[in-house]
Amino acid sequence: MARRTIVLAGNPNVGKSLVFTQLSGHYAEVSNFPGTTVEMLEGRLGMDRLVDTPGIYGLSRFTEEERVALEAIREADLVVQVIDSTHLPRDLFLTWHLIDAGLPLVIALNMVDELRRQQGSVDAARLEELLRVPVVPISGLTGEGLSVLRAIIDKGGIISSQGKRPEASRPGMTPLDSLLWQEEDAILLAELGERPPVGNRAALYSSRRERADRLAEAVFARPSGPTGFNRWLGRALLTPVGSVVSAVVLLGLVYYVIGVVVADSVVSFLEGLMTTAVLPVMASLVGHLCAPGSIVYRLLVGQYGLISAGLIYVVALLLPLIVAFYLLLAALEDSGYLPRLATMLDRFFLRLGLNGRAVIPLVLGFGCVTMATVTTRILSSERERTIATVLLAWTIPCSAQMGVITGLLAGVGWQFALTYAVIIVGLFVAVGTLMDRTLPGQPTPLLLDLPPLRWPSPMNMVEKTRVKVQGFLREAGPLFFIGSGIIELSQIVGLLPWLVTHLNPFMERWLGMPGSATPAFILGFIRRDFGAVGLYAGGLTAHQILTGAVTLTLFVPCIASTLVILKERGWRQGSLIWVGSIALALFMGGLTARLGPR
Repeated sequence: MARRTIVLAGNPNVGKSLVFTQLSGHYAEVSNFPGTTVEMLEGRLGMDRLVDTPGIYGLSRFTEEERVALEAIREADLVVQVIDSTHLPRDLFLTWHLIDAGLPLVIALNMVDELRRQQGSVDAARLEELLRVPVVPISGLTGEGLSVLRAIIDKGGIISSQGKRPEASRPGMTPLDSLLWQEEDAILLAELGERPPVGNRAALYSSRRERADRLAEAVFARPSGPTGFNRWLGRALLTPVGSVVSAVVLLGLVYYVIGVVVADSVVSFLEGLMTTAVLPVMASLVGHLCAPGSIVYRLLVGQYGLISAGLIYVVALLLPLIVAFYLLLAALEDSGYLPRLATMLDRFFLRLGLNGRAVIPLVLGFGCVTMATVTTRILSSERERTIATVLLAWTIPCSAQMGVITGLLAGVGWQFALTYAVIIVGLFVAVGTLMDRTLPGQPTPLLLDLPPLRWPSPMNMVEKTRVKVQGFLREAGPLFFIGSGIIELSQIVGLLPWLVTHLNPFMERWLGMPGSATPAFILGFIRRDFGAVGLYAGGLTAHQILTGAVTLTLFVPCIASTLVILKERGWRQGSLIWVGSIALALFMGGLTARLGPR
């Protein structure tokens, strides 16, 4: 049983998660992009419980990260603040906040190796003397100073006598709650029914910032920062021309790797291997356990069975796609490029009710909408998560579907491909803009520090990918099997054939599609690329291919994505998203059938 709860706290991008890994011996995600550690990580340090919290700039509850971190800090027996020594003046604001709250504290002065490399310095002994809490210079990357930090943690932290803690407004109020009330915390204001003096919060913030700056002047020699090519590249990526060129190159690379190499070559190979080598063996084994043709047999190895469809879907299609995407994402995070991309796109996303953070789930959506929907958790508000989920479900084709649609449109002429692109991109902007203007609230501002550009660590990329893939498969994998079972059961009871028969007249009249194309739309609910492939066999004209491509892209997400949307957004909101996808797809499909090029 753990004796104490030790909480790691710090600003975003200070190397806190890497310190957690070094102390606990268990992997924690190391990210250059704020928001990827929204969920706390836990481990053991000896007999103690070690908790890694999201990056924060102060003790408040304005964002989800701050709320999560504050609750952990409130329950801590000891707080270890991890400071980026190359940005000491910035990080000391949180230090004084923790001291003013009367918390037992140890300072881990991280990245001292990087500070030396940039020819800067911190007088740790003098800093410890002025703060009156232990200060330990460390490097989470090399392990320097971590044995000293472990020894200090084992002894326990110190409540500094330097804090400026306001008097509690009521008997029994802790120094932390008193401080939060003085800084106009909404929850405490509601509980107490009274407010501090006007301007009190601004005065406290200003005083804390001044103390941090004075302290930094006494102990800190500023580093020179990145030099040479790294400095030039970092600046170039934030210019209008450099940012656009880099984004175009990046998106082209992502599409080539995911949409061509993985979705075409790797997935095709694995699907063929599973279909010819694995499925016959599994079918034979199931046939020995239950009678062929029985309901159990069909549920397991029927056309859309748990093994014949679900297993192949997860292993042959989903696994290579998410591995490739998370490897690319890890490279973008660790290189320091992703925050720059978010900064570049922030102004555009604000028009859609989002901020630059949305680049992660929306880019992931071009790989797999299911995993992208799970990733919307990194967004700061329910409003932003709703907007991102709708955009993913309604307007973004996954890589498998996009590969097939690209092949279809490539053979019918550039005007059809251009029309398709204009419709989908136009709807993406229109839907986001409309939701921004109709949903209550405002997008949260994007506040982040730009880390230095550096080569990503291959081992770290692999480990991050392993953890993310395991987590995704554990959470979303069962939904693929459930979906396969539902579809096969619908086939057994005759629901799918009934739908095909009764939808044929509607398809012909509204979409101008022959009845032979109807199964493509039903199969698209099972797997989005199944529906697109179904258009190949329909003998369609170029105009009908365009209509089908637009309708299928906007049509309901695959059943696994649907189940994840229902889980993430709730049954009421998820159902509205699902029905809205059908309505939008059929409406735009009908317009394309009547107005599109021929």
